Amino acid sequence: MASASSNSLAQFKPEEQLSFWLRESRHIKQGLKTGVAGLITYAIYIHFHFPEGYWAVFTALVVTQANLGASWKAALYRTAGSTAGALAAAALMPLVGTGVVRAGIVLFSLSALFAFLTTLHPSFSAAGFTAALVLLLSSQQGAFHLAWLRVLYTVLGSVVAFLVGVLLWPVRARDGLRTEIAGFLQDAGRLYAAATDPDTRAKCGDREFDNLRTSMAGTWDRLSTALNEARSEPSFSRFNDAEYASAIEELNHIKQRLLALCRDTNLYSHATVVEAMVPELKELTQETVHLFEAMAAGVRDGETSFDTEKIDLAEHALDGRLQQLRDARATSPFSLDKMLPFWSFLFHLKEMAGSLRVLQQHLRKLS
Repeated sequence: MASASSNSLAQFKPEEQLSFWLRESRHIKQGLKTGVAGLITYAIYIHFHFPEGYWAVFTALVVTQANLGASWKAALYRTAGSTAGALAAAALMPLVGTGVVRAGIVLFSLSALFAFLTTLHPSFSAAGFTAALVLLLSSQQGAFHLAWLRVLYTVLGSVVAFLVGVLLWPVRARDGLRTEIAGFLQDAGRLYAAATDPDTRAKCGDREFDNLRTSMAGTWDRLSTALNEARSEPSFSRFNDAEYASAIEELNHIKQRLLALCRDTNLYSHATVVEAMVPELKELTQETVHLFEAMAAGVRDGETSFDTEKIDLAEHALDGRLQQLRDARATSPFSLDKMLPFWSFLFHLKEMAGSLRVLQQHLRKLS
């Protein structure tokens, strides 16, 4: 129905058209940052002859993440978990006593406890591993001394990793969140184009159509993760949490409507005769695809305002045509099995246009 939308489908894999550096630069930078963090921590370990300082190197490699919000969260979680595990093992060993059986009992108890706590909050993910290390190596050093070293090295590695993230190609979590929102809008626009235009749908094929749906659905998990990272990121500037959350909630509505539209695609083939009487449908779907594309590009570039005048005019023209058909009773010759798919299709199109208007109001408030 939106023949111009086939241009969007032709860009289904746009990254393949980019140079290797543009396509992989963020991954290469992330690898280099991880290597630098590990190297700096290793240099400190060797220079100061820290006993078992390799623990700091391991921590630096694990904590270095793709953006500052993720690195900060990983540093906090790693430090909290290591501290909890080390102190718990060091405190229990003197109470339970030494011996293989007693150490095994403590190991089982702490492993089970921290595994349970990890299901409640991810900050305990390193606790069980640290507790096991303290228990297994406490025969070589005092339990509390070993626990202290583990906590100290965890803090050292976390600090180095976070500072590298701040100083070397810093990436703010909120920028990553905007990128994920733009990616979702781009995927949604392609899927909408494929679902609303029979010609585009035929060119797309079942496999490509399924890939479009999978790609859009997969973006949703990354959106949730990016929002959490942006919330946890330390920053001197205000993060507009409520508006980002509202925008993502509206994106969820768009996702649900798109998936419903895809499930009903086969029904619309029965309503083609009716659709031919309403050429304004084509204009509405075209403008909706263009608005998806404009929003995706705008969010990625930091714009906060989008023009919805064309989609408003297209919907107004469609409503006018439908009123003319009602007044002329032009649809009365058509059977119910043709009219129901048509009205269902029309409902989805108008709801999608309404969702984009609501989304535009939230996007313009993003900081």
